[in-house]
Amino acid sequence: MSIQEILGTAGAVDPVKGGSRTQAAQKGSLREKEGTETDEKSDRVDVSEEARVLYESKLSGRFETIRERIRQGFYFQKEVTEKVVDAMLKDIKKALSES
Repeated sequence: MSIQEILGTAGAVDPVKGGSRTQAAQKGSLREKEGTETDEKSDRVDVSEEARVLYESKLSGRFETIRERIRQGFYFQKEVTEKVVDAMLKDIKKALSES
C-alpha cells in the first residue's frame, strides 16, 4: 500500500498532523511572531501508591527466587550458564551496534 499526498481545498494536507500544510505554515509563522507555543500539549503518567507497592513486592519476590536458586546451585549448571552468557553477549552486541 502506498501513501499518497492528500489534497484539500486549501492545499496539500499533512497526513500526520491533519490540516493543510499551508495552514500549518501560517500557524507556525503566527507562533513565531507571538513567541509562544499555544498548541503544545504534554503527557503525564500517575502511578498509584498501590501499584508501586505491588511492583516492589513482586520485585523483591523475584530477587528472593534468584537468591534461592543461587543457594541451590541452579546457575552453576552448564546449560544455565550458557544461556546467561548468550543473553549477555546479545545485550553487548546490541549496545555496540547502537553506539
